[in-house]
Amino acid sequence: MIRWFTKYRQLVKARTRDPLIDIIVVVTLVIAAINVSIKLSDAAGFGVPMVWQNPVTTEYSSAVALIIILPLLFAFFDARPLSLKNWHHQLLPYIGASLLFSLAHVLLMVGLRMAVWPLVFDGPYRFFAGGPGALLYEYQKDAITFVAFLLVAQLQRQMIAAKAAGQLPKPPEPITLKSGAATILLQPQEFLLAKSAGNYAEVTSLSGTQLARITLTELEATLQAHGCDAVRVHRSTIVNRAAIMETTPIAGGDLMVKLRGGDSLRASRRYKEALGV
Repeated sequence: MIRWFTKYRQLVKARTRDPLIDIIVVVTLVIAAINVSIKLSDAAGFGVPMVWQNPVTTEYSSAVALIIILPLLFAFFDARPLSLKNWHHQLLPYIGASLLFSLAHVLLMVGLRMAVWPLVFDGPYRFFAGGPGALLYEYQKDAITFVAFLLVAQLQRQMIAAKAAGQLPKPPEPITLKSGAATILLQPQEFLLAKSAGNYAEVTSLSGTQLARITLTELEATLQAHGCDAVRVHRSTIVNRAAIMETTPIAGGDLMVKLRGGDSLRASRRYKEALGV
């Protein structure tokens, strides 16, 4: 429980810096201004006297209360992400959260009105004069707001996931090699080594060893063009530097190179620089 609250506190802190919250704050204040205008217009249309301070106080006290709660609410959505797979497990926590959201909204809203009302009007503000029905009425409105914020949070989560998926590096295209009538599809990241065999190259990858009709020089250039760090370790051998597990000095200044997959080969001292050792 303590770990959950620690994580929740971090999520609240992150949400206070979230541009989405800033956008919702602006939209909330604009909606409050629109509601004030509508109430004053309706009152004038029906010939009901209404001072502008009344709708301004009621609408903006509600808006400010919502703004205060926003980071807490969205942090809850982050702590308990909702999906089609887990909705039945999250149903009760979300119903409870909607009740707490409405209660917090009402208490903050009423507190603001009770503080401002005597300064603007004669007498105190009485929200609960109509009995508990006022709370039920507010919950009906707050439940709609709760669901609207939940949909916004879900949409944001999906947009972030889609953006992250779009930024994932695409796997490199396979290299097409010929071996007689057969076609070899070599994945650059799986390449281990290749040895010269005249106009052919004996190519070893994680999938096995195959004979391809290509010179070692052509294969080296093709591998490098496909993002493979292919380097020559002998005039008749190239290796994938990313596949090297171990290098050991041996007699004559040469190296013994051990690759992923268990292959070992001798690297000429003339090509030690290409190996970076």
